[in-house]
Amino acid sequence: EACAILALFRRMAAKVEASKEQTPLKKAAITAFAVVLEMTSGGLFMENVKMEKQRTSLPYPTILRKVLGQGIRGFEAGLWPWGLLLGVTKGYVLGGSKVELNNLFKNAGMSKEGADLASGFGAGAVQGMFMSPILLARTRVNQSLAERAAKGTVDTTLMAEMKISGRILTEAVKNEGAGVLLSGMGTFIVKRSLDWGTRFVFLNQIRDAVLATKPEGEQKLTKFEKLWTSFVGGGASVTVTMPIDRLMPIIQAAGGKGGEGPLAVLKKKFAEEGMSTIFRGWIARTIHSGYHTAFALFVADLIYDLIG
Repeated sequence: EACAILALFRRMAAKVEASKEQTPLKKAAITAFAVVLEMTSGGLFMENVKMEKQRTSLPYPTILRKVLGQGIRGFEAGLWPWGLLLGVTKGYVLGGSKVELNNLFKNAGMSKEGADLASGFGAGAVQGMFMSPILLARTRVNQSLAERAAKGTVDTTLMAEMKISGRILTEAVKNEGAGVLLSGMGTFIVKRSLDWGTRFVFLNQIRDAVLATKPEGEQKLTKFEKLWTSFVGGGASVTVTMPIDRLMPIIQAAGGKGGEGPLAVLKKKFAEEGMSTIFRGWIARTIHSGYHTAFALFVADLIYDLIG
């Protein structure tokens, strides 16, 4: 009889544990929403500041005045259509694949900590595969718009930008073939895998350190601790991923400048700016990475728990 009661308690505990597990599709949709919220609340602005720093090497105060001087159009520059499409895609794919892979690894017998890290690297790789063509399109379009703006020949209306986007991509596919949309995909898959894998490595290490300071029996993080550790973990990962983050847009922009290949563009870039170009935009990238990680992980989990 005692054994039967014990078995019943075990089954009940298993059901409670299973009910706590997130479902991939629901988490995918919520993470997509959280990432779009991050973009529109300042994330896209931070990314644009980073890209402008990398492109021009101007001082941050000058860049901020330049961007904010355009009002809301400058603050949300690049949101429509490519920014929004990119945000929904990377949030949806990350949230869904992270849960799916985490469950898969745990069911295969991997520890909770090991499954969390492995699924982080894996989800980043899957995200990179889906994001690469969209990011390439945005990179080419932004490059062309920047060149047009410098000449004073760009119309800043949304409809005009959409028409220009379509024309630029059509010309790229016509001149370079459909394979141009896959340019740099392998590198980007590695980049996104490292991005999210290292974020989870730093995040888990920081959270373990915080938990170690708590008294016995109180080994639980508060919501504020989850928030700031997400931010710091995301920011710290930039120390590992900054070089490849800097090189990626250079590689994807190759081909649009007189047909030069990636290697030729990289050599030219290093010759003109030196190796220090790899770390250009490091401050903006660090802040944005922390901000993005906090939304994609903490805010998404918070919304998931609130919805139930």
